[in-house]
Amino acid sequence: MSAISKKFVVDIWSDFVCPWCWVAKRRFENALEDFPYKDDVQVNVRAYRLAPNHTAESMVRALKVKLGSSTAVLNMMSAVKQYGQSLGLDYRFETMMFGDTADAHVLVKAIDDEVLKTHLVEALYEQSTTQGKSLFDRGSLESIAKSVGVSDESIRLAWSSNELFHRMQEDERAMGQFHSGVPFFVFNSSFSISGAQPQEIFSQALNQMYFEPSDEHESSSSQVCGLDGCN
Repeated sequence: MSAISKKFVVDIWSDFVCPWCWVAKRRFENALEDFPYKDDVQVNVRAYRLAPNHTAESMVRALKVKLGSSTAVLNMMSAVKQYGQSLGLDYRFETMMFGDTADAHVLVKAIDDEVLKTHLVEALYEQSTTQGKSLFDRGSLESIAKSVGVSDESIRLAWSSNELFHRMQEDERAMGQFHSGVPFFVFNSSFSISGAQPQEIFSQALNQMYFEPSDEHESSSSQVCGLDGCN
């Protein structure tokens, strides 16, 4: 007798200028790739801005303001680089920027095709983190989008649609019901994980979601970037 197909949802709140978010994204993706029931899992990309209305500035400068000391900044950057390198991610803090990522999030919202959306999200991380490309200039964002096959129509929609901007804000309001800071993962609306947890923790969460569904919301945390800095 064939098993009944199940459908589970993982909602992921993140920001492209959150240093830990790319690490967390890759760890979760690796866990999901190894998950035997991955085809039953729907992943929703949710928007969250660490710095609404914040003028773009260098990441190093922003971290110094938020963490308060050069030593703390160096330690944080070293840890992120080390973890990133172990996952094949190249962090170049000297060219990374920090600021309001509204246009980047709205651009993602303009994409309906889930595969294309996945490629765009990855490109936004890689191009801003490794290549030093701006997420705060629409020309730069358009170039990144076109590099993965986003149509001119979708790009025009992103820059002209108030609805997409409101959908981004709705994501942020929904996040406020759970937590403050990203990355943040909610599994089937029943329990959550914050921070760049080890891959095995994400694997355990996927198994718990699939085999032990619960109506009670639980949470655990690890490295998180919030409005008051990165821990």
